[in-house]
Amino acid sequence: MLEGELDAHLSYDKHEKSSTSNARNGYGTKRIKTGFGESEIQVPRDRDTSFNPMIIPKRQSMVDGLENVIVSLYAKGRSVSDIEEQIREVYHFDVSTSTISRITETVAGDIVLGKTGP
Repeated sequence: MLEGELDAHLSYDKHEKSSTSNARNGYGTKRIKTGFGESEIQVPRDRDTSFNPMIIPKRQSMVDGLENVIVSLYAKGRSVSDIEEQIREVYHFDVSTSTISRITETVAGDIVLGKTGP
């Protein structure tokens, strides 16, 4: 997903030639926090450092929507191992199957109990 954001920012896809001086410039490592633990991810960079991802903005370490992504995939019938693989491919970091299970169990419990808020 971060790669897609960079593609849009640079106006060309990966492996295509850039028509501007700004281009891809490797990756930076970033430690992020979710409501269920910490992970380290690789964030793509551009040469003039104008790229600021919407998913995980610069100088922020909290990922608020990750739990929502996991719940959405689970609600669509994806298995825990499928969700783990999808998060790895899209976000380029690992979320353990036990973490995914805790998230889905918490939400399932809230639905069964009829909770609507925190």
